Amino acid sequence: MGSQQVRMTALWSVPRAEMWAISAAIQSIMVATRAEPGCIGCSLSTRLGERAAFEYEEEWRTEDDLIVQLRSGRFTKLAHLIERATEQPQIEFTLPGGTRGLEYAEEVRGTRGETH
Repeated sequence: MGSQQVRMTALWSVPRAEMWAISAAIQSIMVATRAEPGCIGCSLSTRLGERAAFEYEEEWRTEDDLIVQLRSGRFTKLAHLIERATEQPQIEFTLPGGTRGLEYAEEVRGTRGETH
């Protein structure tokens, strides 16, 4: 039986001055994430250089579990933190059918083609 586990990985950088506020907000999101049905785990890594770099990862049992989360208010809060990136963030979804980028979240949320 093949694994249906799915993963979302986000990499982005912010100005050093924003590191602590964003890190605290992500920690709060992680507490909520771990309590969600289907969550296998989530993690956060940070690197401090000229900018603060974040690598955030969530693992889910199934793609359906992930889809529920992508449509949640919790994910909206995470997306707002990622949007504060100083450069284009890298977002990757590892799914049973292959790897997708940000367009996957846009399709699931029904926001494809919208401008902010």
